[in-house]
Amino acid sequence: MTNDKNTNGPRARAGCSNDRHKSEQGNRSNSPPQNQPIPISLPAERSVLGALIEDDSLLPEVIAAGLRAEDFALSDHRRVFTAILFLCEQKSPVDYITVTEQLGNRQEDYVLAGSLIHGVVLHEDHVLHHVAIVRRKARLRALLRIAEWITRVVADSADPDALIEQTIAKLEAVASAEVTA
Repeated sequence: MTNDKNTNGPRARAGCSNDRHKSEQGNRSNSPPQNQPIPISLPAERSVLGALIEDDSLLPEVIAAGLRAEDFALSDHRRVFTAILFLCEQKSPVDYITVTEQLGNRQEDYVLAGSLIHGVVLHEDHVLHHVAIVRRKARLRALLRIAEWITRVVADSADPDALIEQTIAKLEAVASAEVTA
C-alpha cells in the first residue's frame, strides 16, 4: 500500500485542493481584483464601424440607438466614428476612401479602415445588437470610473453626505445616457 501523503493519489490531491480552496476563501475580500479586465468588446466596435463604412444607410438607426463617439473604447474607433458622422453631416458619401481621407489619408488610416471592413456583417439587426454591446460596455466603463473616483476621494472627504450626493449625480448621468438614447 502507498501512502497518499507522499503521492499524487486521490486523497493527496483532495487534501491539496481543499487546503488551496480554504486559503483562496481566506484571501477573498470586498476589494476589487487587481487585474480586473476593462469592459470592452473590440469585435463589436469593429463590426459597427465596418458596417457603417460599408453601408452608411445604417447610420440613422445606429444614431437612434444612442451610439456616441465616447462609447468606443479605442481612440482610433472614436476617430473613425467621428469621421463618419462628419461625412454624413457634409452630405458626403461614407466609404473606405472617404473615411480614410477624412482621417488624414495616411497609410495607417487605410490599414485601420481596411481592418474594420474585413469580415463585416451588414445585417441591420446584427449591427444594432453590436451597438447595444458597445453601449453596455461603455456604461460599465463609466461605472468603473465612478468607483475609481470614489476610491480616490473617500479618504479626503469630510462629508459623506456630500460624497453620496455627488455619487448619485454621477450615477444618474450614466443612467440618463441610456434613457435618452
